[in-house]
Amino acid sequence: MRKFFVLLILSAAIFFTACGQNDSPEVALNEIKIALAERNVAKLSERVNMDEFFSATYDAATVELAKNYDAYKAKYPDDPYFQHSAEFLTTYNAKHKDLHLKFLDGVKAAYFAKMPAPENPQDNPAAYVANEFELIRQATNVTVKETRVKNNRATVVLDVQGDNSLRGRFIGHLTFKLAFHRDEKNQWHFDAIENLDELTPALVDKAEIVWITF
Repeated sequence: MRKFFVLLILSAAIFFTACGQNDSPEVALNEIKIALAERNVAKLSERVNMDEFFSATYDAATVELAKNYDAYKAKYPDDPYFQHSAEFLTTYNAKHKDLHLKFLDGVKAAYFAKMPAPENPQDNPAAYVANEFELIRQATNVTVKETRVKNNRATVVLDVQGDNSLRGRFIGHLTFKLAFHRDEKNQWHFDAIENLDELTPALVDKAEIVWITF
């Protein structure tokens, strides 16, 4: 679970960009930024379907983890998650997907309810993760490097930099490529992280540092 947790926690950083005048992928990102800062779940839902994003990212991350399982097994011999096989990981993640997504629903609820962090993470793991999300949000700086639009699809390339805080240094320097689509009302919506294959090795390394299991 911690691999997926870290992936999504770090993905919080991608939502911080400048806004524009007309609707565009950048404007959609800015509205997501405002919705997160204001803890406004209705506003957030206008630009991204979080349930679909979590589910699709979970499946995509499982594929990427399984693809390089043997490399992770050799690199992290003390991690039980990587001491079996790619088939084990795929089966394990599929079996526990509903449970893990239910936990993320709890994190989302805790975040928008502004639930305070527990003194001990194990007392309320969902509230703990929600507060880590907010702290990472505050420790992240993002610059739009490029926006590519083709018909009703777009890719936004973001340069993600952590600040000098502990969490900022943990984030480090990453590049996200985000996929958007434009609906029949000419409104843009965030869909997915396009370069998950490129990001997964770095995110696994960060997950191993965190070493949190829920």
